[in-house]
Amino acid sequence: MFEYIKGELEEQRADGVVVETGGFGYWIRTSMTTSAKLPELHQPVKLLLYPAFREDDVTLYGFFSEEERQLFVTLIGISGVGPKAAMSLLSQFDEATLIKHVKNADAKAISRTPGIGKKTAERIILELKDKFKNVPLPEQDGAVKAQGATEKMQRQDDLYNEGINGLLGLGYAYKEASDLIDQVISPDMSIEDLLKAALAAASKM
Repeated sequence: MFEYIKGELEEQRADGVVVETGGFGYWIRTSMTTSAKLPELHQPVKLLLYPAFREDDVTLYGFFSEEERQLFVTLIGISGVGPKAAMSLLSQFDEATLIKHVKNADAKAISRTPGIGKKTAERIILELKDKFKNVPLPEQDGAVKAQGATEKMQRQDDLYNEGINGLLGLGYAYKEASDLIDQVISPDMSIEDLLKAALAAASKM
């Protein structure tokens, strides 16, 4: 019914985007993985779609790649993992990292995702381990990703995501937010200090 949407990127928020096409603006929920790949505002964009139907509502979920969409479909097929939790997982991990955690039975890493508790993480591993058993891990950029994040890097990743979400909530586009956070982030910062530093950097641009 909904395969994809092509239009102009009109708005970008912490948890999704508005795409205008044919005079209509469509609110589409996206992961941070997809948000990082989107163009600047008011530029053409194409997103693959997955509609979630409820009695009184239809929510559209958008994906930059078919691989991410298929992983989303796989995740929501697991008992206890709804669309919101699946998108949270896709925001927390790229495909290769999530597969790695499943293959390594690393419930602790998976349960760091907001909305995913230890029992749900264990269920994800149980249901997906055989599915991913023969899947080679895609190559990732950088030695840290290839070898798996250390605890320190995981904390910085969490802080980075919180900082991006904070700036998106203040009206910044994803690329602007990402550039600002990249300039000022330090793993020992609090989220409050990170946002203050990012806004200070923005005022000088």
